[in-house]
Amino acid sequence: MGKDKKKHSKKDKASDDMLEVAAQSLKKFRKVTRQISKLSTGQKLVGGLALAAAGLAYLAARETDDAAAGPEAQPEADEAAAPAAPKRHRKAPKHFSEE
Repeated sequence: MGKDKKKHSKKDKASDDMLEVAAQSLKKFRKVTRQISKLSTGQKLVGGLALAAAGLAYLAARETDDAAAGPEAQPEADEAAAPAAPKRHRKAPKHFSEE
């Protein structure tokens, strides 16, 4: 086998079977819960507080962005606006155009 030949892993193959997807999800969830169970109570409390603080900071930043935008940022319904071009999917190739 040549050096340049790529080996395919099981992660590369996407499954269409919902049962396989669910089983993989459960395996990942169990792996995370096992890691969390290894933490001490203090570590769990500090981590939970950090997550809560991050969530509150996110919500506060989102509220200030919404308040800063105000009603001026939204166009009025009676204005004749040109239809917006459809957005390209973020994983679509750059040369791809929907025509």
